[in-house]
Amino acid sequence: MLLAVISLLLASCAGTTVGAGPNGALVADGAPFDDPLAEPAADDDADAPLSFDDTASESVEDVDRGPISMARANWSSGAMQAEIYAQLLTELGYEVDRGGELAPEEFYPALAEGTYDFWANSWPIVHTKFFDDTTADGTRVGDLVQYVGAQMPAGGLQGFLVDIPTADRLGITTLDDIAGNPDIRAEFDTDGDGRAEIAGCDVGWGCEKAIDQLITLNAWEDVLVQNKGIHSELFAEQVARAGAGQPVLAYVWTPGPFITQLRPGQDVIWLGVLNPEPSQSEPADLPGEHCRIDPCTMGFSPSDIVVTARNDFLTDEPVAARLLELVRISVLDVSFQNVKMLAGENTPEDIARHAAEWIEANRSDVDRWLDQARAAQ
Repeated sequence: MLLAVISLLLASCAGTTVGAGPNGALVADGAPFDDPLAEPAADDDADAPLSFDDTASESVEDVDRGPISMARANWSSGAMQAEIYAQLLTELGYEVDRGGELAPEEFYPALAEGTYDFWANSWPIVHTKFFDDTTADGTRVGDLVQYVGAQMPAGGLQGFLVDIPTADRLGITTLDDIAGNPDIRAEFDTDGDGRAEIAGCDVGWGCEKAIDQLITLNAWEDVLVQNKGIHSELFAEQVARAGAGQPVLAYVWTPGPFITQLRPGQDVIWLGVLNPEPSQSEPADLPGEHCRIDPCTMGFSPSDIVVTARNDFLTDEPVAARLLELVRISVLDVSFQNVKMLAGENTPEDIARHAAEWIEANRSDVDRWLDQARAAQ
């Protein structure tokens, strides 16, 4: 399973150094990982709101730099990233309020209005549209906030999966194949309305809007529909369908635990999209067993994962701003940690421990980032 994760993620992020963490190791040296094949907990609360205390990280400098308020995205794969930043800022002497878990459509206006200073969970490919929202006084969000740094270059891969048995049986290589053939659509139509159903995203997520826009762009409203809800629950239904030998059609992203359940190249393939949104038309570099069209345009360009912060916060807090610019986190490290969460290590204490272990395993780079941040004061 872990080899499948490595194969997919290395392929999806060609041209970047996603195969190595900041210390050059595929898996951070010294970080203990439990068996990811362990039976997942019956009630996975990985997406439950997290509340942390600051005991997981102690400041290495006796300097009180004041409070910082951050938010975390309401998808589980963003949890460790956010906690790493919180602990590093604590080491710099900040008092970090970890805030709440928000959907992007909630976060960006709240950030612009000053409720939060930053978060670590931006996907510019699908989140830049929120910069055109406005605050209560009519100011454009994008005039008050900005992306910062290069936390995970090309770390975000997203698209649609179909199970290999159905793809082989019906000759499916693209989402267009499903949309254009009523007999194929019927395989994914559980309510008999003539539309194939895509297991999609939570309402308010950037991907929810992007999938709907893709459907509209291609005039697929009468043939495809996005089922919306809690993504992890929708995806779990697709995993169950695959186990029962039934057709699977689902949206998914990396980094995350989902591709360890339905493995590209073994259980599923990524579907091509022949007419993606122009702004999302960059192909992913994937092997032929993972995506059966070349170039592999998936409806979503591979996305960087970055920090977004308020402009005035970056100006007022140069030490924090410099740290946000410097941090790099491997997509593999996050995916391995997400597998642990799926296996039951999903409490706030677990996530704080995972982040602390990552920091210590990458201590030489972390200390360099902290020293460079302190020099910015």
